[in-house]
Amino acid sequence: MRILLCILILTVLSCKNKTEGLSSQEVTAGLELVKTIKNPSEQNSQTPNLFSNKNGLWMSWLSTKDSTDFLKFAHFRNEKWNTTTTVASGNDWFVNWADFPAIAVNDKSVLTNLLHKSDSGAYTYDIKLNLKQTLTQPSKPENSIWHRDLLLHDDGTKSEHGFVSLQPYGQKSFYAVWLDGRNTGGSMDHDTHSNMDGAMTLRGAVISENGLISQEEEIDNRVCDCCQTDLAVTKDKQIIVAYRDRSEDEVRDIKIKKWNEITGWSQPLTVGNDNWKIAGCPVNGPALASFNNEYAVAWYTEAKGEAKVQLAFGSLKEDVLDIPIKINSNPTIGRIDLKMISTTEAIVSWVENVGDDTLIQLLKVDKNGAKGEVITVSKTNTARASGFPRMAVLDGTIFLAYTIAEKGLPSRIETKTITVDLL
Repeated sequence: MRILLCILILTVLSCKNKTEGLSSQEVTAGLELVKTIKNPSEQNSQTPNLFSNKNGLWMSWLSTKDSTDFLKFAHFRNEKWNTTTTVASGNDWFVNWADFPAIAVNDKSVLTNLLHKSDSGAYTYDIKLNLKQTLTQPSKPENSIWHRDLLLHDDGTKSEHGFVSLQPYGQKSFYAVWLDGRNTGGSMDHDTHSNMDGAMTLRGAVISENGLISQEEEIDNRVCDCCQTDLAVTKDKQIIVAYRDRSEDEVRDIKIKKWNEITGWSQPLTVGNDNWKIAGCPVNGPALASFNNEYAVAWYTEAKGEAKVQLAFGSLKEDVLDIPIKINSNPTIGRIDLKMISTTEAIVSWVENVGDDTLIQLLKVDKNGAKGEVITVSKTNTARASGFPRMAVLDGTIFLAYTIAEKGLPSRIETKTITVDLL
């Protein structure tokens, strides 16, 4: 019996030593860290977006059939997708690889947006909201009311409006921020991604559970023209917004602003102080996430000629951010997303080139600068049609959705999962 016990101990120690001799990447690869899951999208689908809360995960996407575009979403819960909902369809939408629909859920309401052409100009379009409000009455089965084609802005100009971010606000409402071109006179030059007239602005508004839009206001009067925005709302209803600013001498660094009901909007806080001077918009917006009263922001810059993805942690209690942490170790094209999993830890995704491959990468980082292993989620390419991978966290699992755009083939959406505890 003692001999058998010794053999078992030696076997365990031998396996342990072999494991310790492997790299972390080899160990996690053996655990099938990245898994593919089916999703309800069909061929000719693109630009997925994700939202999660304690009630599950929602994915929205655009699909095209016979020259008609469709905005759809589906709910994932208990390890399965529920019936797909078609929000709207049309053949007069502005469909774009970088400016894609957002989705947010609060209580039983689902809010999405689309971009609707307002005139014949190439970049004249409005933001339309569609809100599905689900009602439950004690004596009746669950039913829904739709509030459709809600115009988010009231300026009436034939100009560009887009790059929407949505988040739950309070118990049943939502907050939205967007880029608004009402001052540009519709004069966007998309070859150089710059305005030839007035400046693009950043605006915000509250959307009620009944679709009422209120408290619309200007947040910043001069911002970069076509970089994504991002938004976080804390448990005590404080709002944080991240965006790429634009100075008079064309420095386009990331800014954040904070709002609370006592002091209103704060002065803009520059993130990273990159001092990146560029004549046109880089089409690479920041990613923002919060956990309790802590937050993190990740962003792309080419300041001093070096393409970098950076991440910095911050707190609502402080007026400064921590020292930026460089994320990429290979040439990168940005296309960032970010989620916080605790007050001190964040998960960031980005796209970079490794040898001949373009990869979607993922990394866990803590506020002291400690990093996990870089995890490769999937191969992709640098084409615009490949878009921006999106990420959400549900029940300790990271979900990623992204567009596969291969030359000569219909676009499609893939979804992957990674267990947080294995990072």
